[in-house]
Amino acid sequence: MKRHKKLLTLKTGLISALLISLVVTGTTFIAVNADSDVSPTDIADQPEQTELYEPDSEPDKMQEQTEQPAPEEMTEPEQKTEPEEKTEPEEAASGTVIRENVDFVLSSNTVKIDRVTPKFKRFLPSASYNGSYKSELNDSEKQLYTGLYNSYVRDKKPHTEATTVTLDPPMTYTVVYSDAQNDKADDRDLTDIDDAVLSAAAAFFYDCPEAFWIRAFSYTITFSYSSDYKVGMVNEIKFSFTGDAYPNAYADLGAYNTGLAAAVNTITGSRLNSSTYETVKAIHDYILANASYDYDALNGSTYTYGYAYTAAPLFTGKGTFVCEGYSKAFKILCSQFNIPCALVSGTGMTSSTSGGPHMWNYVKMNDGKWYGVDSTWDDGAVYQDGTPAFLYDYFLVGSTTSVRNNKTFAQDHINDGQVMTNNMKYPLVFPPLSESLYDHYIVDTQPRITLTTLGASIRISDPYGIRFGIQIKRDDGLRSVHEIPEFGTLIIASGTLGDNELTINTPNIRKIKASNIYSQDETQYTYTGVLINIPKSFFGTNVKGRGYLIYIDPDTGEEHIVYSETVERSFNGVAQSAYDQYIRIPNPDASQKAIIEKLKGFLNK
Repeated sequence: MKRHKKLLTLKTGLISALLISLVVTGTTFIAVNADSDVSPTDIADQPEQTELYEPDSEPDKMQEQTEQPAPEEMTEPEQKTEPEEKTEPEEAASGTVIRENVDFVLSSNTVKIDRVTPKFKRFLPSASYNGSYKSELNDSEKQLYTGLYNSYVRDKKPHTEATTVTLDPPMTYTVVYSDAQNDKADDRDLTDIDDAVLSAAAAFFYDCPEAFWIRAFSYTITFSYSSDYKVGMVNEIKFSFTGDAYPNAYADLGAYNTGLAAAVNTITGSRLNSSTYETVKAIHDYILANASYDYDALNGSTYTYGYAYTAAPLFTGKGTFVCEGYSKAFKILCSQFNIPCALVSGTGMTSSTSGGPHMWNYVKMNDGKWYGVDSTWDDGAVYQDGTPAFLYDYFLVGSTTSVRNNKTFAQDHINDGQVMTNNMKYPLVFPPLSESLYDHYIVDTQPRITLTTLGASIRISDPYGIRFGIQIKRDDGLRSVHEIPEFGTLIIASGTLGDNELTINTPNIRKIKASNIYSQDETQYTYTGVLINIPKSFFGTNVKGRGYLIYIDPDTGEEHIVYSETVERSFNGVAQSAYDQYIRIPNPDASQKAIIEKLKGFLNK
């Protein structure tokens, strides 16, 4: 999804959204029937069972006797005849079918929102993500997955070496016929086999982006029929790749490994501590510092710019990439630090009605929940001096987290399972996303830093606004911290918050980072946060505000957060207080008189 660079500026009193228009690269693919597998015992005729005696009869009365024999003349009852043992159907014919050019790379097609729906449900409703997409496969599909994994991840075979997977037991399917004489089985019977192959391949490509040199593939199905042509059996699947992911991709394997090791060392050294949060943040920042978006790949052929759809450029230095490269690199680096991470695909919404195929990540944090990360959409901003600005709008967010354009993350990242070419949205079951933003800060219940909300004032010139003043004491607590990376003001309409506590993770909050100190002396720093562009129709609306300050503990390297008390004010309420004070001035000057008249206008006096 395309992104436009913008200058990032921080000014006290302004709430501005950094809008990055994005168009993702992606593709869709062909729907496959999802019939249940059928085993030979489900198809074969069962032998008819006959009762050997009436339910009321006793075992020693198998035949009616007309004369009671002497004990010595009694004979053994007639033995029951066991049904004949069923034998496996005799194989009558065999053959092969080739499926060509299957590709799991997204395209650049823009889609309308009314088309963003899954084509069908491949997996049972009870299916769930359990550490990998492999966990969602059945036993036969896992054999195919393992064959791919062993060849191209464990053994690192080049794309020129095909992989044949022998299935034990064979997969089976119901045979139908292509002509009226019922004498020729049709390979279209194999749709459930195709479905199994595509399931295994989708899971493999999404679990294993480190096999960056393989891409579009063909597969050959070897099958045989039972003698009565009722059951088809698939004995093996052969995967062969039509080319490498981009020219000479496999030759980059050495440079890739060297670059990956260097990235791991840099990330390890850049962390404040070894916590999961600090590691994920360091991975996010490393990608943003070293990656850039490939607009030529966005607008060109996916085969010409195949490297852009892999993670390789980040580690080899050969080119740049699109959203797939960002998210694949993120997953690979998370794996290096044993952090659970999943590739997720779907539609990235660029407006309320349309969007394009997109890829991002879900990351599992220490609380056991999964959070969204979109390093592609966090990239592209620079400060005025040209240095990269590390945005965190899409970092460890939940489904209800407010992001850009007044949307939640779930509204502009629709995980509809679009993973493949040919307009198919394949229904991988993605990890369950947390509703809320990840809170990694340690909240100080007995803060070492004294943070105070001074109250509120108003801006009486257009654009009208309400301002909250926050004071930081210059005491021993402030001097004892290691670093203060951020401080600012949190503001929200009271009705939106309800009875909930106002925190840095409150949905739809206005988080105003302070960039300037309003006043200071030997005892304090004072800064302000201003909510502007308040319509006159909302002058009576109550607004809550409080200050926050984030600092780094010098002993542990952990980030702590301190909050001031919450203050609730309305524009009209502050205007009334100001009016009451100004009219008590004995001899107001011209500017004071002008303010009084302005306040009268707000209060309709």
